[in-house]
Amino acid sequence: MAVSAGSTARADSSLDSLKVMTEDYPPFNYEEDGVLRGISVDIVVEMLKRAGATIGRSDIELLPWARGYNLTLNRPDHVLFSTTRTEERETLFKWVGPFVSSVIGLTARRDRHLSVESIDDLRDLRIGVVKDDVGHLLLKSAGIPEEQLDIVLYNDQNYRKLAAGRVDAISYETSVTRWGLSSIGEDLAQYEVIYKLKRGDLYLALNPQISDDVIDVLQKAFDSLVDDGTRELILSRYLS
Repeated sequence: MAVSAGSTARADSSLDSLKVMTEDYPPFNYEEDGVLRGISVDIVVEMLKRAGATIGRSDIELLPWARGYNLTLNRPDHVLFSTTRTEERETLFKWVGPFVSSVIGLTARRDRHLSVESIDDLRDLRIGVVKDDVGHLLLKSAGIPEEQLDIVLYNDQNYRKLAAGRVDAISYETSVTRWGLSSIGEDLAQYEVIYKLKRGDLYLALNPQISDDVIDVLQKAFDSLVDDGTRELILSRYLS
């Protein structure tokens, strides 16, 4: 359904009131030398520009995941990325994307020789998770007891715990986990994904009170950068 000129103007005005938030989740979103970078950051910046917004990279706030998630759930005009779209979250937010595919899985040290074929095989493991991240929520919904989970606000704590043998595995996006382990000097050949919890896609999640006009304008802006190859160009900057 087409958006009228009047509703487009209203959407453009509303775009500048958005409170855009992200977390440290490289290579999708992260801070380097005081500047936000990453696949999803570059996509969101270009999308906002094409949608007619005056807000941009410097207006995006970097927050712990749990805080940004709760703000987006509860406050009008708040939006969060990169957010995995799941059945449990489907009606909690409105969505724009998908930006890129991802795999949520458990990463462990190879020298532990862990064999995991089902969720039941996880019940004797100590697993590091980020509070309210999809890797945390998937384990909770699968019935893994909270006492087995080492819950933190920032995953860099879990990278070091995994390297030191203080947790058996990390439940997190697998590309991000590899990036994080590499950033603390770990040899990636010494780690493996022992179990994949879910394949999904990363989106911009928006508070449900945000108007459908805004959603439509943002989605069309995103679709345009997919159609003209800009998204693939952004991916190549970080994944080549």
